[in-house]
Amino acid sequence: MLCEIKKIKPKSQDQRGEIFEFKSGSHVLVLKRKKGSISGAHYHLGKSKSKNPEIFFLAQGKVELYVEDIKTKENKTEIIEENTLIKIPAKIYHEVKGLTDFILLELKNQPDKYDQDTVRDYQK
Repeated sequence: MLCEIKKIKPKSQDQRGEIFEFKSGSHVLVLKRKKGSISGAHYHLGKSKSKNPEIFFLAQGKVELYVEDIKTKENKTEIIEENTLIKIPAKIYHEVKGLTDFILLELKNQPDKYDQDTVRDYQK
């Protein structure tokens, strides 16, 4: 499996908006990105618990997600819309291109040493 993509339903909803709940950890990164920007463009070795799998929630906007298995070269591109959970295993190259401005949450079970688990010089 290259990655898991799952549309998430709100825990509750009223005239003010929606509430989403996640039980994946206590450390959250908020990525606010511009239309046309590319984020990621790397893969993880799997040394860090919070990068195996790496878990994201697209809170707002629309993105194009490209994933590729670094061993088999199997790949796919998906259009992802808001309120979607994305789980990317270790050793899967991934990049996200903003089709609109977007807000992406990275859900982690702990802060980690980013550079010790991230490989950026992958050639697709």
